[in-house]
Amino acid sequence: MATIHTLLIYLSVYGLVSIYVDNIIIRSLKDVGMMGIAIFALSKVYRSHTAFIKPILFLLGSIIALGSLNLLLGASVITLVYGIKITFLPMMMMFTGMLISQCHRAYSFTRTNFVIFILLIVGWLIQYSLGIENLVSLGFVYGVNVKNYFEGVPRLSSITYSPDGYAYALVITGLIAERTKMAMNQRLIRGIIQLLTISFLLLSTIRSALVLWIVYQVVMFFFQVRKYSKKSTLLLACTFIMMPAVVFYGGRMLESYNLLSVYSLLDRFQTWGNILTSPFTMNGAIGNGIGSVGAASRRTHIIGVDSYNFAVDNQYFSLYEQTGWIGMIYFMMLFMWIIASLVRQMNTLSATNPLRLPQMALAFIAGVTVASLTTNVLEMLPSNIFFWMVIGMALVQPLDSSDLSQKAVG
Repeated sequence: MATIHTLLIYLSVYGLVSIYVDNIIIRSLKDVGMMGIAIFALSKVYRSHTAFIKPILFLLGSIIALGSLNLLLGASVITLVYGIKITFLPMMMMFTGMLISQCHRAYSFTRTNFVIFILLIVGWLIQYSLGIENLVSLGFVYGVNVKNYFEGVPRLSSITYSPDGYAYALVITGLIAERTKMAMNQRLIRGIIQLLTISFLLLSTIRSALVLWIVYQVVMFFFQVRKYSKKSTLLLACTFIMMPAVVFYGGRMLESYNLLSVYSLLDRFQTWGNILTSPFTMNGAIGNGIGSVGAASRRTHIIGVDSYNFAVDNQYFSLYEQTGWIGMIYFMMLFMWIIASLVRQMNTLSATNPLRLPQMALAFIAGVTVASLTTNVLEMLPSNIFFWMVIGMALVQPLDSSDLSQKAVG
């Protein structure tokens, strides 16, 4: 467990390290660590969760095999490796999440995320005080690690590699930090975490991350009021009473940050229409190979490998370009199997359990589903790793409320 938490801290600061250290050994440490821990975790949870894990391994294996077929047509092995380690290796960390929950260490995971959450904010504040010019002189690359959004508003990377990576790490760790023991016991602390999350999300000006946070909160709200009670009825009534004011003032605030502009979205729609592979071709059926587009293609282009260098900025189109419409069917089956398993866990979970991990995981999936329309969320390190670990934790039945006091300190 100590190794897992050490790896999580390293993954969170890896983006900052990689700006200054371009060493293949340093870059490989995180991948070797994730692979070793994921395989170890799989060996520990396989026997007790075989019925769930077997279909997952079959679907993941089928997707990777499908995305590897282009090797027969001369595709680059390096591109394939980068694609697997950026998108599919983080998926394997779902088994690590299952192990954490099985060992009753959910609260320790939330505490580690709270530490990362604070590091992200401190790193952003330090960079803001330095300014983009000083950061560029220190080795940051304008347009990659730091940049301006609107009228000089800075987009900063904090301890991650890019501003987008920072925003997604902030929203994921912030939402997980709300499940720390101190936040569960003290509403004031939980409110402070929520306020910090939304405030720094607005300052980051990454709209899709803000959308993820809003969708998550909406889904969790409906989970909270779905069963009739006086408390839920009162909460629902207050929500509808306050809704007009929230919409009005929220819209004014978003407009002041220029966060309601749809220009970039329309521009992306035009780009996607001109570049996407036709579904009526062989590449449309099986894809252009894992790593051919998205974050992997950008990275391989930087290191000099012949690459398409197409960011896509849409997770669905990114997966389609890599694995074709057949791969997309496999992905739909994968997520439907996970969602069905989470719903089963939610329905069998004790009503007094405060963590509500299945509801949390489902809300995360809903938020990621919407945010993926304009961002390659599943390729965003380290937030994608935390996302898959939360799903894994939610798939294993947590402790009963009577046992939480005995195990939470672990």
